[in-house]
Amino acid sequence: MNKKVYQAFNECLFSTVLSNGLKVNILPKTGFKKTYAVLTTDFGSMDRAFTLDGEKIQIPAGTAHFLEHKLFEKAEYDAFELFTNNGADSNAFTSYTKTSYLFSSTTGLQENLDILLDFVQQPYFSEKSVAKEQGIIGQEIQMYNDDFDWQLYMGILKNLFPNQSISDDIAGTVESIAKITPELLYKVHKVFYRPENMNLFVTGNLDPDQILQWIKDNQQRKEFAKVNFEIPTPESDDEIIENRALLTKVERPKVMLGVKNAKALAQPGIERLRFIITLDLALYLILSSSSRLYLELYDEGLLDDTFGYDLNSEREALFLTLGGDTNHPTELIQALKDILTTGLMKSDALLKDFELAKKEMYGRSITRMNSLEAIANSFEGENYGNTTIFDEAMLYQDISLDEVINTFDTFMKNVVISTFKMDSEQAKK
Repeated sequence: MNKKVYQAFNECLFSTVLSNGLKVNILPKTGFKKTYAVLTTDFGSMDRAFTLDGEKIQIPAGTAHFLEHKLFEKAEYDAFELFTNNGADSNAFTSYTKTSYLFSSTTGLQENLDILLDFVQQPYFSEKSVAKEQGIIGQEIQMYNDDFDWQLYMGILKNLFPNQSISDDIAGTVESIAKITPELLYKVHKVFYRPENMNLFVTGNLDPDQILQWIKDNQQRKEFAKVNFEIPTPESDDEIIENRALLTKVERPKVMLGVKNAKALAQPGIERLRFIITLDLALYLILSSSSRLYLELYDEGLLDDTFGYDLNSEREALFLTLGGDTNHPTELIQALKDILTTGLMKSDALLKDFELAKKEMYGRSITRMNSLEAIANSFEGENYGNTTIFDEAMLYQDISLDEVINTFDTFMKNVVISTFKMDSEQAKK
């Protein structure tokens, strides 16, 4: 195993790639009573097409999330019950670009690792179970459709990515998941759940050599057939819808702004992580609830505690969303546009704010080091140079105010700011 030592934090990351391609990362944490493991495949809601044995296959929206649900249920057992009976808590989640399966336990680590690897890598789907899940997830989709804040977010995504799958709900639609069949799920699993497309991160009070041997033993008991497949490279699309509005049953107007600029994103590796956390630091200085600009808009009554912002980096997509409820949507939209286009102006006051913000961000990283879940779930693999929370903390110490200003200017260069507004139907009568 490769060993990466973080002397400043007295931590070590052990990494290797098994003969079947499975990437394994193990981080011992002495003093902890529990162990946490997460098995992740590089497959999310954005992945919507592939070719298998010469057959071109389109993946309906929501398939990655649907598959996540169905893998727990087998012909003879339910993985949730196995984990519970073995003293472990388990869960899973799907994002735009990955699907992760996890457990935490204080005992029975080897058995729980076997359960995790087995239920994810050995699929079982039937017509009856798929039909049942379509009903369950259909209700879940309807619940989100009734959530105005979710509609607001999905609305700005449709503006930013009108022709791309990232603007589709991760859960899909009732119509799209109705197209999912057991045959499709088997094909998707065969292509995207190959060992070489997955990584396993284990952390807690453990012996790395012992853990690795258990994982190797599990994988050697299985045969993985060679897969003849192709996954198309998504075409870049700069199209954007600049303005859009929706009349609905909201009690107060809602607005959201969006900015995308994938061209600003650094190449995969640690420099991409540096770019993202530097940009996030810039946004904190501009938009956080403790920033001077936020407090000015708050005092003017243009925004309130519903306001928030989110920076997303999904493979080669980089976008910012910000907004909330307001009684003055036109004025808030213009004020936020002015803030974004003006950027950060160097001053003694900004330097003081920057030093405080950098200390706060570094402190947050240190705090997250005490969470096994945060350590494992924040590992993003090769796109970020296989960096960890510990790399992130060290980068914060090295970032300057000039770099923060330049990074934000790079992100905002030649972009179009998109707006999506939701207003009351009553207000227009």
